[in-house]
Amino acid sequence: TQQSKMPSAKQTEERGDMTRVKTKSCTIVPKDHIGSIPGVHVGQSWKFRIHVSESGIHRPPVAGISGSAKKPAVSIVLAGGYPEDIDRGEEFVYTGSGGYDFVGTSQQRKAQSFDQELTRQNRGLALACAAPLDETVGGTANDWKQSSAIRVCRSYKAAKKHPEYAPAEGVRYDGLYRIVKYWKEKGVSGFYVWRYLFRRDDPEPAPWTDEGKAFIEKMGFTMYDPDVDIDGRTGMTKAGSAVAGTKRTGNVNGSNCQSVVAKKYKFQPTAILRELVRLDTDNTRMWADIHEKEYATESAYIEATKGHLSCPICQELVQQPVTLPCSHNVCCSCLCSSMNAYGNICPMCCHDFSSMGSKSDVKGKVNQNLVTIMRALIPSYGSEWITEPNATTAQFARREGQPVN
Repeated sequence: TQQSKMPSAKQTEERGDMTRVKTKSCTIVPKDHIGSIPGVHVGQSWKFRIHVSESGIHRPPVAGISGSAKKPAVSIVLAGGYPEDIDRGEEFVYTGSGGYDFVGTSQQRKAQSFDQELTRQNRGLALACAAPLDETVGGTANDWKQSSAIRVCRSYKAAKKHPEYAPAEGVRYDGLYRIVKYWKEKGVSGFYVWRYLFRRDDPEPAPWTDEGKAFIEKMGFTMYDPDVDIDGRTGMTKAGSAVAGTKRTGNVNGSNCQSVVAKKYKFQPTAILRELVRLDTDNTRMWADIHEKEYATESAYIEATKGHLSCPICQELVQQPVTLPCSHNVCCSCLCSSMNAYGNICPMCCHDFSSMGSKSDVKGKVNQNLVTIMRALIPSYGSEWITEPNATTAQFARREGQPVN
């Protein structure tokens, strides 16, 4: 009957992620960024995969591997989708993708029906291992710590097999891992699968340990769920909520919901970052505006900073920033193009900056203090145009404590 074809409550919950629409993309780092995402820490979690994608931790909203046949994979999600998967927390054996047919529109997997191949994302995982690429038997890294870092998330679906390591709900970021070895073997279905041994290598504690749980509590992390009053990224009640200043507990969709006072956490910039900001005297007013507000997480602080540093011409995060006398920051290349068309006029407020000289003079006035701050917040910032200067003989001598002639 028509009623019997209706999905159950559990099916509706599991399929809920498919109805979500991606509203933003991570712009802090490029898509193929290797390593951690600035402002996102181990233990942060999201109810839906689409929001994991928006954070930049794992960009594919459905696929379990983020990678390609040409570049090392950068992230994976453990969801317990293959019977060969083994999870020991600090180490786990991950099974590559492929080997399954999909039928109908429900995308329900049948039993594995053909061999997996070392192509596409599977090849990307192999490229991340510090071992020669071998499409026949695989390889083992001589030094596994030289393998490329891969961000690992665990889904609540993995809790069916390994509840001691997986979250009870949503998707959680568990840190950086590296591939120790990869190999080809026959799976439980009799067809070949590619397997990868991952080992954890992250300075932040694993979220299933006592130390990790204390870290999550200290940082105030709660699961990000856009359907409830509490913002999981900040731990605070969302603006406009009917229960401002409270935090939901229990069943948020039912009558058992209770409200308790939400604990407020404030992100504190490090002493080094505060000193860098103090040195950026050209942007004193901007930093005062940023710091007059409180931020519950580092990522919120970075997003606020980025919001103040959008180039008025290209509308992107300012690159090779030139700070004008009116305190507006503009990309050096964008500003030079504007000068060709309109002269020495600020493209934001029309303030005259003739005091800065000609276009050739402006090219030499990139705000290095601001560049240093952005590099501290976003390590990959400026990677396309920053060139590290070579150390001179005198610099080497000073570094080694030798006399300088």
